[in-house]
Amino acid sequence: MDMRPFSPAFQGGSMRWSRREFVRSVGWGGTGMLTLPFIISRGREELSALGIEGQTPPLIEPGFIRISGNENPRGPGDAALRALDGRVSYKVGRYPDNPPGLAETVAALYRAKAENVLLSTGSAGLLAGAVRAFTSPERPLVNASPSYGAPVSTARRIGTPVREVPVAADLSINLGGMAEAAQGAGLVFLCNPNNPTSTFHSGLSITAFISEVRRSSPETMIQVDEAYIDYSEDPVGGTAVPLALDDPNVFVTRTFSKAYGMAGLRLGYAIGRPETMQKIGAAWGLGSVNVLTAAAAIASLNDPAHMERERQENARVREFVHSTFGDLGADAPVSNTNFLFVNLGGPVGSFREACLKHRVQVGRDFPPMLDHCRVSLGTMGEMRRAAGVFAEVLRTG
Repeated sequence: MDMRPFSPAFQGGSMRWSRREFVRSVGWGGTGMLTLPFIISRGREELSALGIEGQTPPLIEPGFIRISGNENPRGPGDAALRALDGRVSYKVGRYPDNPPGLAETVAALYRAKAENVLLSTGSAGLLAGAVRAFTSPERPLVNASPSYGAPVSTARRIGTPVREVPVAADLSINLGGMAEAAQGAGLVFLCNPNNPTSTFHSGLSITAFISEVRRSSPETMIQVDEAYIDYSEDPVGGTAVPLALDDPNVFVTRTFSKAYGMAGLRLGYAIGRPETMQKIGAAWGLGSVNVLTAAAAIASLNDPAHMERERQENARVREFVHSTFGDLGADAPVSNTNFLFVNLGGPVGSFREACLKHRVQVGRDFPPMLDHCRVSLGTMGEMRRAAGVFAEVLRTG
């Protein structure tokens, strides 16, 4: 594989980064082949679903639309790609130490210190570590239903009881029910915005919920997973990070797999009190963040303009898709994520199979809501093509 460095393309009188050149430089730029931005933006879930995890990049069937894994279809920003190229040629031959500056850069976003940040190769290790650190057969896990299922899977694997609280009629998390279920629990997992329902609770609501749990069950730990918060209506006011920095029983987890478009590079982090971070880290192996991932992450965090453009483009596509389903008589709650949870009024399995015949792949089942389909947001071009498929499938039954 040719790893020679290259120069940015000169376009329109100014130096601009050419993604095509970056892809060509690592040898995956052939027509119809899996591109590097695709690999970066798709994580283990998506690649495994395609049957290509751990394999040499294969040919990708042209025209197939994959809107099933909640990844960012645009991939990382140009600053991240430049940072990757700056490391790929000469630094990958060294074993990674603690990635210099990454924890500090994350912490600076919240006026915190590096000791408040726990890095992980993706969020999976953080979620598993939290369950193992804070639950037991005597101290259950509390989660909404449906919600992100990884903590539940870990809990059942290690023999921890699980208390699942059904979402409310509007598909928002039932915070009152979660607070009641938290009595005597080891850990409450609160996904905000919630996956798969796409609903979001304000910062004031989360603060009130945490206060109630801390009052009624003071030993219970509270994890707020904010994987999708950058796509929410209030990513700054809605975060629970300030609470986590003050309270050792509260911590927040985040990922670079969604808005930052880096699912294939595997990076997540927890933030909270140092003693809380130490307990999670000691409970489960979190892996070493590699030098390429660290470089891309730091560049992304230092490029807020790209994040704002990403938020705006996601909102534009989201509005189009929401209107499309509304015109077809299929309702979905207002989304604060990069996906919709659509009430089809019938079995999702039939809809999914019919869409697949038209080369559109939508999300899996989310029991017990088997009449709702999670539809991830692709590019506007992909969603315009998918909209025609949705219309044909829903109108023909």
